[in-house]
Amino acid sequence: MPEKPRIYIDAAPFIDLVKVKVGAGITSDISRDAWAVENLLAAAREGLILVFTSTLTIAECTHVGDPVKLNAAKPFFYGLLASGKSGVRLVQTTFSIVERARDLRWLNQVGLKGADAVHVASALHMQCDELLTGDGRIHREASLLAPMNLRVTRPGDTRLLPAKFQQPTLPLPEGGNEAPPHSSGV
Repeated sequence: MPEKPRIYIDAAPFIDLVKVKVGAGITSDISRDAWAVENLLAAAREGLILVFTSTLTIAECTHVGDPVKLNAAKPFFYGLLASGKSGVRLVQTTFSIVERARDLRWLNQVGLKGADAVHVASALHMQCDELLTGDGRIHREASLLAPMNLRVTRPGDTRLLPAKFQQPTLPLPEGGNEAPPHSSGV
């Protein structure tokens, strides 16, 4: 039996999912990514994939860009990251992970520091196939991470969402090509 896909999600996609849930600062990219994260978590709860994030994510998920909506957002953050029921497996930030984060720069010339480097090192430590992020700094280093068997992508572009969770494409009128998936029901 093949091993389950392993996906690492950094803090930004969780913040975007909660933004959608509370109606704060939603764009089409955020909606698409939030839809993907929500479906990845459903697949993880069914045991079809493994989803990881660092415990550092708990400290980073503190805002939704709209102070008025923050109180509504807090229960979603608790449920996603602290309940143990969301499908997310938390990765402790150990000494070996922070050393690996440092060595990404020192040994691999990956231009990340701080939390970004810890997220990447955590994904590598857990042998994840993909790291889902909206962070441009991490995306700029994708070509250096690919040889380490880590694909960096936006959540909406994941290749690891099981088929039963993929939104069907919609045909265009007049026999046109199929439209790409979109998210309307997050």
